[in-house]
Order: sequence, then C-alpha cells, then structure tokens
Amino acid sequence: MENLRIAVVSPDEAYNRVFCMSLLHACRQIEAKAYTTRQFILNWADYEGPGAFYDCFDLVLWAGDEISDSYGDNIIYLTDRASLTGMDYAAGKFAIYRYSPTGTIVAQIFDIYSHLTGRGFPLVKRNDVRLIAFASYCGGSGCTTAARAVAQELTRFHGKRVFCISLEDVESAGEFMTVPDGIKTEGEFLYRLLGKGNRTFLDSYMVSDAFGVCSFAPPAGRNPLGELSADDMRNLLAALMDSGRFDVIISDLSTCLTDAATAIMEAAERICVTAKAGEPGARERSYMGQLAGSCGQDIGSRVVRSVLSRAEGGVTDIGAPLEGEFGKEISKLTEKLINMVE
Repeated sequence: MENLRIAVVSPDEAYNRVFCMSLLHACRQIEAKAYTTRQFILNWADYEGPGAFYDCFDLVLWAGDEISDSYGDNIIYLTDRASLTGMDYAAGKFAIYRYSPTGTIVAQIFDIYSHLTGRGFPLVKRNDVRLIAFASYCGGSGCTTAARAVAQELTRFHGKRVFCISLEDVESAGEFMTVPDGIKTEGEFLYRLLGKGNRTFLDSYMVSDAFGVCSFAPPAGRNPLGELSADDMRNLLAALMDSGRFDVIISDLSTCLTDAATAIMEAAERICVTAKAGEPGARERSYMGQLAGSCGQDIGSRVVRSVLSRAEGGVTDIGAPLEGEFGKEISKLTEKLINMVE
C-alpha cells in the first residue's frame, strides 16, 4: 500500500475541507478527498464501474444522519457526539468522534483499516537507516536529555525523519510530547508484531513532538521494551527500519544493561555515553569494561563520550528551542555523530 485513499463526506463543505487538510498535514500516507453528501450520493448513483462508488476508496468517513444506522464495511461513521463512538471489531462497525484530535483520528483510521483488511505497513528494505544509542553508567548525567535533544536537532536542522525508543523503566516520553486519547501503547504494538507476527501500522501507536520526532505512545506503567529478549529487540528494530518511515532511530538506553539494551548497542553505529564532568572514574571504567565484555572489544571505536553542561542533574525540559551554550553543545554533538556514521 502506497497511500490510504479516504473520502470525507458531510453536508458541511467548510468542515470537509478543514478535516481533509488536517489529515493530509498529519500523515503523508493519506490521500483525502472531500465530498458534500449530495455530491457523494450523485457520484454513487452515476458510478458505472464494478461495485459501488465507495469501493473506489479504502475508507469512507461519513458525517451525517443518512448513514447513522447502516454504516459498515469500509464506511466509518463520524459522529458529533462522543457518547456514540464505538469500535465493534466483530461486526466490522466503527464510529469515531469527528472532533477528536487529528492524531487520534489518524491512529483510529489505520487501526480500522488494518483490522478490515489484515494489512500492515509494507516492507521497505533499507540499508541506510542509522541507529544511534545513548547510554550512561549512572543516573543524572542527562542521557535522556541528550537523546531527545539530538533527535530534535536532526529533525529541525538536518531534515531527518527520527524515531526514538526508550528503555527507561518508566518512560519520560510524556514529558516531551502530548499523548492524545485513543493512541495505543507500545505494549500493544509489541503484541501485534512479536506475538501475532502482524506488521500493523505504526500510526496507531505513535506520537510526535512539536518538531516531528516520533516515539511510541508510552505505557501507563512499566516499560516493556527493556524486558525484551535480544531476538525480539532485533525484530523490533528491523520492523522500524523496514517500515521505510525513518532515516534515524535513536535509542535512549539510560543505565539499562539488559539483553535488549545489549542487542541495540551491538547493532548501533554509534553509542553516545553521557558522563559527568571530569576524567573517567572507576565506575565509568567498570561500565565500559562491561560493555566490551558484552558487545566485543571493538565497541570502544563506536563510543562517543559526551558531557553536556545543561544535561547534568537530569534536566529534561527541552520543549523550547535549543539555544545558548546547551544548543551549541547539542549541535556539535549531532554533527560529530552524523560525520562518524556517514
């Protein structure tokens, strides 16, 4: 599937236009075409091809009483009352709230399409997706801050499409972006991918920050990614790379040294180890020795040691543009990492 073809039908022409624009802006895999109810019904009556006119579209999003009791198949009801929403997977009948945030609607659209067709993202074999890991031997060195800041730098100033994964026990993704209602969590994505072998669409499980950096919607409790086996983590990384959606995958390992973290460091082209100011102490040397034992003696050639002034102490408020000395440090670190992998 190259693009998801969607018809948006309602009596309100202005609403149709705005709704389609918001879908196109939120996801470039969507082709949305607006119809007033009269236009769509006339086209339906005049259609001379096989099947009904609505078969020309992957999904039809219909806002109006004409379809309120008979929606089904690929016709999705856009209701103006939140109390009437429903996802009846068994009957194949779906009603979504027309005034939900666009991110929520896009997630629901891909989830419904995947359920109706059994299809997921197409495999796009790529050898040019970069994997950069951020790790630390101690908490409070700013590992998460550095990972997120570099991701934003790559997106804003280098035109890269970036996906971040975190192995923190309790994810901090919610501090960097808003998670709309209706977005499924990474645990559900893992179940579909690893448990059922289904390449389900990432859009149903993905959120992004103000600069376009993407992540899984974090779970409410413990992060399941750090507990994956090495093979399952490799499968997850392969799925993200083969989706064709991203140029760079950044992994925030924090202090995690599980099999999943080791699998990422073995595959990463560069490992940025955030440290506190001063010469490496016994703890840092011990950490590097453990990495060498787990990932091979050549790991030192892939490690970049980084001390960021603002990141020390675990400061994670990087929602604002990166400015001042911290912005310069992030810019230099990003350039260094890019130059080493290109």
